[in-house]
Amino acid sequence: MKVIKAINNNNLCVLDDAGREQIVSGKGIGFGKKYGDTVDPSQIQKTYLITDSELQKKMITMLKEIPFEYMVFANDIVEHIKNTYSGKLSESLLVTLSDHISFAIERKKSGMEFTNPLLDSIRESYPEELQLGKYCVEQMETQLGIAMTEDEAAFIAMHIINASLGTKMDDVYKITKLINGCIEIAEYYCKEKFDRDSVEFERFLAHLKYLAQRLFQNKPLPNALNDDDAFAIMIRKTCAEQYKCALCIHEYIAKTYRKSINSDELITLTIHLKKLTKKS
Repeated sequence: MKVIKAINNNNLCVLDDAGREQIVSGKGIGFGKKYGDTVDPSQIQKTYLITDSELQKKMITMLKEIPFEYMVFANDIVEHIKNTYSGKLSESLLVTLSDHISFAIERKKSGMEFTNPLLDSIRESYPEELQLGKYCVEQMETQLGIAMTEDEAAFIAMHIINASLGTKMDDVYKITKLINGCIEIAEYYCKEKFDRDSVEFERFLAHLKYLAQRLFQNKPLPNALNDDDAFAIMIRKTCAEQYKCALCIHEYIAKTYRKSINSDELITLTIHLKKLTKKS
């Protein structure tokens, strides 16, 4: 590897044998290095290949500011998340989570702790991501001696959700609130608490996530049933109560988020609700 530039004493921007620009880290690896120098492979502790040029710029800026041990810790956490998580994650996770972890640690040392208003909603709608957030918090205490609360685990979960959806962090907040709101309306209307461990609820939750993501990314909703009036009429008749509940969900989304769902979506929600209530 040839040095392009030294970021600081512990990080270098390099060109590998394949001509790809990478960032390498190691204790003291950048000391005295200049353009064109060769990198000693034995000094490299971490290698970061980031294809997005804007993300790479953010990474370089961040490496100048974040303590080396925090960066190594964050990288290990991200690797664990990638190897464990059931969905796909964008490469932005390393950048956003490294920055967040470093800030959270410094904030904790200063005696500042934030509550996460989305904790209950994330626990409800994104249990897998919250569990990974809890793992990160546990490792922070084990490896760095920094004790964090479950609120912090929820903040970390939000970064994982963001990396999986490819949305803005503000949209993660809205998506989570919308999903939780739809579940609350369905349970209130049906006068029952759904079984969180049932396959039917998992499918309903997965559909709500899909719906919310498309709404906030302004993507069109499927319209496959548009030409099948007989099927739609049959569903509205045989699942009349569940269809009314779907209309309540539609009204909630329209009034709260100024978003609209189509007739196909109403039918799909009705079918999910029918399965949930039948299961109960």
